[in-house]
Amino acid sequence: MRIAVRATEEAIIRLLRAGHPLPGDVVDRELETRLPVFQSVEAVPVKNYGLEGAGRIVVARGRKDVWFVDIKRRSSKVSPKEGESFIEMRDKLQQRYPGQKVTGWLVTTADVDTKAKSFIAEQGCFATAGAAKR
Repeated sequence: MRIAVRATEEAIIRLLRAGHPLPGDVVDRELETRLPVFQSVEAVPVKNYGLEGAGRIVVARGRKDVWFVDIKRRSSKVSPKEGESFIEMRDKLQQRYPGQKVTGWLVTTADVDTKAKSFIAEQGCFATAGAAKR
């Protein structure tokens, strides 16, 4: 099944609730990535988690796993520094959910710098570039 990733909260929430595996080409991996079963999937302000910024993230909580999706809709490339701040966000969420594995997924309509993409992958998270705007 072909999955088109859209950079909207509603589309990401629908995708995570459906639970279909993410194809390898979508998350820049060799094999598809199976999603855990989530009890709740919702868009929340980052301030709820004590993070800086005015944006929102999609948080999906399951029994053993917590996924968060940071959606960046813009034309400029995601820099390595932004990749590091994305991982810092994941670390802060991990502190909030001890005992559960927190995984981050960066979805952007722009490109992701190769250094940023490899850094995010090394940390066990995912990055999807070139997502559809709607």
